[in-house]
Amino acid sequence: MASSLPESPIRVLEMNEAWDDGCFINLIVYQKGSNLYHAVSKTRYLSPSEVKVEDLHNDIPIPVSAYSPQIVSTFTRAPDPPPQNYYVKKPRLISYDRIYEGPRPNHIAESVLREAAVCELLKQHPHPNVATYLGCQVSDGRITGLCFEKYQRTLMQEVNPNSFMKRKVRSDCQRSKDYSSILAGIKSGIEHLHALGLVHNDINPSNIMLDGEMAVIIDFDSCRRIGESLEDVGRTYEWYDEQVKTALPQNDLDALEEIRLWLGIDPRKQFQFVE
Repeated sequence: MASSLPESPIRVLEMNEAWDDGCFINLIVYQKGSNLYHAVSKTRYLSPSEVKVEDLHNDIPIPVSAYSPQIVSTFTRAPDPPPQNYYVKKPRLISYDRIYEGPRPNHIAESVLREAAVCELLKQHPHPNVATYLGCQVSDGRITGLCFEKYQRTLMQEVNPNSFMKRKVRSDCQRSKDYSSILAGIKSGIEHLHALGLVHNDINPSNIMLDGEMAVIIDFDSCRRIGESLEDVGRTYEWYDEQVKTALPQNDLDALEEIRLWLGIDPRKQFQFVE
């Protein structure tokens, strides 16, 4: 069914190519005025600027309550105006079409609130190998994003800029760089989280920033208390044991070992996690 919305300028916030019953589709999250929508297009685009409102169908309005929770009074508000070197993590809405009719239509907002609570704890107990949290960005009493110090690049961007699969990176690995201090930094950050009773659960090269030559762990939306269930927790394909359903410190240590193998250290040893 064609979009019933009148033709007007839109701003594309997210775009993701997918396959549905063997057919190509483009999932689109866009803003029109002050409202957000999830929609589908059958057109391929080179950039978000090419998306036209007439291409879109299955438009689903996204209410503010679905992604922007009320701020807790004890939470830190980010500086306003923000500092120069900062990054704001915004909620991802590309999966909204799969959850809006389910039992937890506000799952994204719940995840934002949970991550903010973890970040508040980390702010009280800082560590050089864990991202520096600056506070929540807030509008009309609701959290719109989580503000962090900005870092230069991810470990994935440095080692694998072409986004090859994990095993190809390792087979092509001919590096002269010594990553031992970076691995030690990741381990130190992980141990700090564990000392606070937390498990990250999504340690992978895209969640390790490099600040100069210092490793910094980011992205805490999969973080859970030790012993908590990992049901409905997002983790990164190829970088975790799919059989493990509980937040255990070993999850992070195993992921660190996988990074070590990926960097070409001990090339005779097999990866732990299936591709």
